[in-house]
Amino acid sequence: MRKILIKDGYVVTVDGDRQIFDRGAVAVSGRHITGVYSYEQTPPDAGFDEIINARGCLVIPGLINLHQHHWYGMFKGIADGMLLEDWISDLVFPLVSNLTDDTMRLASYQCGLEMLATGTTTSFNHSVSVTSSSTVKAILEPQAELGIRQFFGKELRCKNSRFKDHPLSLEESLASAEEDIGRWNGRNDGLIRMGMVIEANAHWTSSGMSTEELILQGAQLARKLNVRISSHIAGGTFSIEKGFLKHLKETGRTDVRYLMQLGVLDEQWMLIHGIHCTELDLEQMAHVGAGLVYTPTSEAIRGGGIAPAANALRCGIPTALGTDGAMVDYTNDMLEQVKACVLFQHQRHLDPTRMPFERALEMATIYGAKVLGVSDELGSLEVGKLADIAVFDMRGPHVGSLQRPLSAFIAAGKGTDAKYVMVNGDVVYREGKHTKFGNRLEVLANVERVASEIIVKAGLSSRKDIAWKVKCPPISWGHRAGEH
Repeated sequence: MRKILIKDGYVVTVDGDRQIFDRGAVAVSGRHITGVYSYEQTPPDAGFDEIINARGCLVIPGLINLHQHHWYGMFKGIADGMLLEDWISDLVFPLVSNLTDDTMRLASYQCGLEMLATGTTTSFNHSVSVTSSSTVKAILEPQAELGIRQFFGKELRCKNSRFKDHPLSLEESLASAEEDIGRWNGRNDGLIRMGMVIEANAHWTSSGMSTEELILQGAQLARKLNVRISSHIAGGTFSIEKGFLKHLKETGRTDVRYLMQLGVLDEQWMLIHGIHCTELDLEQMAHVGAGLVYTPTSEAIRGGGIAPAANALRCGIPTALGTDGAMVDYTNDMLEQVKACVLFQHQRHLDPTRMPFERALEMATIYGAKVLGVSDELGSLEVGKLADIAVFDMRGPHVGSLQRPLSAFIAAGKGTDAKYVMVNGDVVYREGKHTKFGNRLEVLANVERVASEIIVKAGLSSRKDIAWKVKCPPISWGHRAGEH
């Protein structure tokens, strides 16, 4: 069993006592952490197969990204200026119809490579397209090959009076989901885990993409299989014409209230976004133990608002972070989400004490593990837990003085400062290279080629145009005519 010692780093454990060890060390044997040490207690190098010198580095639990749509990363940059509702109808739907299993496989490689290179070791991949068993295979295998841990949320949809194109009845969809979950859950040394996606917000139910019976039977299956349920909730723009308020006016209930009325909301639900959750919604979520996943930069770039993450935590709701898919806000960098969480919550409350950097890091590590139901395995640097560890170089010129290293680095550092990333005790990213995969640039070239072809097929070529003067017309600064 291979033994590795990460030593001399600024070790932030996020354990129960929130211990921090300057020039501390973490020992790993096989897949698990076997020791976390202060400088004085660090064991000698002898007896370890590899020594990783983390001097000048931050050593933390691997970052957990609880909301991801892996194929979105193929289409970064084409969504400028779009509200969420228009983005769904005018981008997502046309693109989905042109995706193949080969596309999904290629996108899965690219997404996994990006996440590992920025310190993410676990993600929840929320499926928004109809996936066959072969599609699920195409999505799961590449990231397992790279060595990253993926929870895949198998979508539950079915043919009904308003969604006639789906190939399966509800009974067939339930059986298919159970089969895929049974086939893949726990595979590849636990790198592959499964979950379910049951969309339960007003937008999905009013469009016929989800139904009450689907939600009820899907939740029952998730309980039987003991997997988490991911659902977009209370998101979109605050618009009476096409956003959250439109559906609230039509239905007379919030998304959270709907789930409570159905009697299905419990700790297995991960509610995504929650931008427009009311205080009563938050109280109900806290009462049943449901989790909230906050995606700060995604919500901001679409003009959706700022989710009540600080209030959710105050209510006792397990609250985590995610990037969303990179066609929304163009990034898979979880460290960026940690920083944005702090900035946006302070802006929402006009209070610089509402979201400490330490609390935001908890949301990307131990709280993420709690929402997933795996906090006994992941989310902190503790003896017996799986060795998912991220080591960030804090000595980059953009970081500067480290008077208070954790806050200084989160605010000034970047995900790309990741120097070593370990998953299941394997160093899968080392000083700019993925150790289990050597064709990153080839994947990127193929992604760009395939994405360009799909954009043309979907009739979206104009989205690639740079219409600078149209989007940014000249501003009159009050100077004399003719001056620029």
